[in-house]
Amino acid sequence: MIYGIGTDLLDLERIKHWLEDHKYISRILSKEEIEFFQSINSLERKLTYLGGRFAAKEAIFKAMSHTENHTNFNDLCILNDSHGKPYLKSHPFDSNFSFIISISHTEKQAIAFVICERV
Repeated sequence: MIYGIGTDLLDLERIKHWLEDHKYISRILSKEEIEFFQSINSLERKLTYLGGRFAAKEAIFKAMSHTENHTNFNDLCILNDSHGKPYLKSHPFDSNFSFIISISHTEKQAIAFVICERV
């Protein structure tokens, strides 16, 4: 049963300056996401990765707006499976929730869509 949906669209120019400040990155990305982020060589790809994760986490917060749980961006860990599909590896929400995540980006924008299901 669908519990909530969320979507977020982000102008990547808005967060470009975050690439130069580890404080912002550590507020947004989990430890595992930071490890992957640091392995990326291209600044352009780093920006789309960070923007995609930020948009996905915003979309998750919107989908979960009915809960009383308070969480931070870095409490959520979004990784990619072997086919490149994003999935929520860890989160502080009740284990009865399942998430479907889609992330896409251009050079200028990142967008994410999330469906939260109660299982």
